[in-house]
Amino acid sequence: MNYTDNDKKFVAVLNRRHQLSRIFNAVCHATAGLSAKIGSDAAHYLDYGNDADSFVASISRYPFIILEAKSSSQLAALQKSAVAARISSNLFVSAMIGRSAEEQIAQTKAATDDALDYVVVVLFGDAKSLNPLTKKFSLYKGPAFAEVQ
Repeated sequence: MNYTDNDKKFVAVLNRRHQLSRIFNAVCHATAGLSAKIGSDAAHYLDYGNDADSFVASISRYPFIILEAKSSSQLAALQKSAVAARISSNLFVSAMIGRSAEEQIAQTKAATDDALDYVVVVLFGDAKSLNPLTKKFSLYKGPAFAEVQ
């Protein structure tokens, strides 16, 4: 099945060298931050409700694609390319993990370019602008079930 509302999309590119729990944390934080940057109008959130269970979920109209990178340096280059192309992006680096927000901010600010360990870069924009930047990354397939246990 081909999804029809794909003129824009979210793309998360993960550093596969990190533990899955760290990747999940990074993707969630980076995506929440990116959503704040772009605003709800750009992401075009839709309310999906269910009468039987009385819930309403707010989900973007646009697809969310998850790709993987082989290294932190690939993600650093992707981020620089996104900034140069004026594509909305957000990222998460290992320095953003610490005992407090103040510690994380200080660690991130003090890190040199070569010391930054990128965990994820999340992008949002027109598919035609994102595709050239993300075409070298492969679709993330996740760990084999045997690895998760």
